[in-house]
Amino acid sequence: MKRRTRIWISLAGVILLGGFVYLVADAREQARIKMRASDYKSVIHLLNAVIMASPNIDFKAFEAGKEPLPLLVRCDENGEPLYSWRFAEFLTLPVPLPHDLPWTAEEYRYIRENSETPFLFCGKGQQDTRIFAMGGPDTAFDPITPTPAKSLPGDLILFADVYQSDTHWMQPGDFNVETLPDKINVPGGLGSAAYSGFFVCFVDGKIWRLSDATPVELVKRFCTITGAREAGRSLLEPYCLEKFEFTGGTLLWLSDQES
Repeated sequence: MKRRTRIWISLAGVILLGGFVYLVADAREQARIKMRASDYKSVIHLLNAVIMASPNIDFKAFEAGKEPLPLLVRCDENGEPLYSWRFAEFLTLPVPLPHDLPWTAEEYRYIRENSETPFLFCGKGQQDTRIFAMGGPDTAFDPITPTPAKSLPGDLILFADVYQSDTHWMQPGDFNVETLPDKINVPGGLGSAAYSGFFVCFVDGKIWRLSDATPVELVKRFCTITGAREAGRSLLEPYCLEKFEFTGGTLLWLSDQES
């Protein structure tokens, strides 16, 4: 066989191998994307359960449009923080655990340290959350000046992917719109190490995967109630890679006109 022929055969093999590796990597990324979208749908569904189970919410008043969403941090009767809204969602499942202890309590040790049973917020072998709620002033979870849940604009962001959160999924900790990093894929900021782009979840149950090229300042417009009312979600369309939607039933915080 001529040397030139051998070279062409080798090049063809390298190209085919490279193409195969790319296809496998792309398929794995797409699987992770679909799984994360499914996780967000479950997060939204379980928020319904947290609302109904919250000791601090008058459910009849909530249905009448007079109550805000639950706080991001569950506290005891003295106002001391216990655990995050993520663990509050976990506790709505049929698990034989007390609901009134700090997340570091011995009673929670198995769940806290068992990374072989991943929940919605972290992967197998991991414990740090990949999802943060959007908190701070004028957000859906503003603890100082809360807004009734049924008055929240549908374009408002509730949750989003966080890059390297350094926060255990049971531990209190979320985004603060005032200190949100101004770059994508920096520790504690918007982003994901599992796939390109990042997810955001809106009040109306829409779930979008946005490009890493999305300007953070534009995203922040949809993190506050004032900004979401003034800006149309169509502004994010040029940066949207994929759209998903919660279709698992009624969202308790939507008004009758939206649901």
